[in-house]
Amino acid sequence: MNPVTRRLLERIDDPDLADFALAWDALEELVVRIYRAGTCSADEAKVFTERRRALLEGHGRWADALEGHWREVRIDATPLRASPFALVLAVPEAQSVAGDWELMRTLPAAREALNGLLLERAVD
Repeated sequence: MNPVTRRLLERIDDPDLADFALAWDALEELVVRIYRAGTCSADEAKVFTERRRALLEGHGRWADALEGHWREVRIDATPLRASPFALVLAVPEAQSVAGDWELMRTLPAAREALNGLLLERAVD
């Protein structure tokens, strides 16, 4: 898990937000693994489909709260024109991740936006 996200989750008193963050982290980890391998196993493809499906449902609940954060994020000094979460979740199948450099460039933007929301919602 991303260490910044892990620390921020310790300060979150919203189980639904924490669940979304943990689910995003799990999908992100799988996406990176598939990208690095350049392929995926049948098991990884199944897990990708399951995690993506769950996040599609959860993302809808958090999309508005995340929007203010991802709109502040830049990739190579360029503002994002679309939600990095929606872009990743739009990938229809795990094998599509292999070799998709643009998708990989989107992951840090999503992470930054997620951490921004977690920081905003953190309790002291």
